[in-house]
Amino acid sequence: MSWAELEERREDLLHALAPPILSALGNDDTPSPIFHGCYDWHSAVHGIYSLYAIHRRTGDDLYLEAARQHVRSELVAAELEHMRSDELERAENPYGFAWILALARAEELAAGTLELRPLADHAAARVSALVTALDPDAARALATHDKHPNLSWALLHLALWARHTEDPGLLRLACEATRTHLLDPELDEVLPPAADTGPVSEFMPPSLMRLAAVSAVLGAEGREEVDRRIPDGFRVPPLTEPQTAHAGGVNFFRAFALLHLHRATGRDELRESGAELTLYQCDRTDLWRSGGYDHRHWIAQIGVRVIDDSYDD
Repeated sequence: MSWAELEERREDLLHALAPPILSALGNDDTPSPIFHGCYDWHSAVHGIYSLYAIHRRTGDDLYLEAARQHVRSELVAAELEHMRSDELERAENPYGFAWILALARAEELAAGTLELRPLADHAAARVSALVTALDPDAARALATHDKHPNLSWALLHLALWARHTEDPGLLRLACEATRTHLLDPELDEVLPPAADTGPVSEFMPPSLMRLAAVSAVLGAEGREEVDRRIPDGFRVPPLTEPQTAHAGGVNFFRAFALLHLHRATGRDELRESGAELTLYQCDRTDLWRSGGYDHRHWIAQIGVRVIDDSYDD
């Protein structure tokens, strides 16, 4: 029932999530030529991603026009230089750079332009370099991370970009790293799916995101690995009283993973659980619209990502 309701409400929910995204992006609060207005660089990246995604799913040109106010060809070279700075590399590789890959794909699908391709090429190269340099201990630390450096998030986006650009070498790298690092047997003990069903202080669900990445990166090969690790009837209840600003977004991140897991396994309970989390979070406007700026500058954007990814294409 939750999935049927989400399908029916998707376009309305995208319009509802848009106001805090539109209101923030005009602020000048980072040194970036393109990505500002949402407190930090990566939040502005997924803010502009959201505008392209909402335009693509609703057909409303308002959002495309808003995105184009920021993504201008004359700013790309300066933004690329900014991305090459050591400070941004330390802060945004892999999380923000992975979002650049999602953004560039969204721009190309929604607008048919390639303005952001230079930024995506740089991001893919830097995330690839980070992944290639990992030893087993470092990989395990990133795979279990519940914040921005999460390895599964990085590998999922490398594969997404590789398939979008039809880059076999990049896809091979993502697949090999996923087999080596995310299918590490030790992670089965420290990242059981049930670990991502209770209260948290951060936003990234490492257990669910690990399995989502395995399925998204490895395709049919990953489906078997995922299916045997998730118990029958698995459900993730909504987190109703987040105690931190980051925990305020975990319902959306868990939903993102669950919908990817449904796509891999075909198991309806995973889609229902992801839809339930999405609807609950969207209806809790105190967490993303009427609440404080620490929630308002980023959580609606993650909701757009979940709804955008809920479509079959």
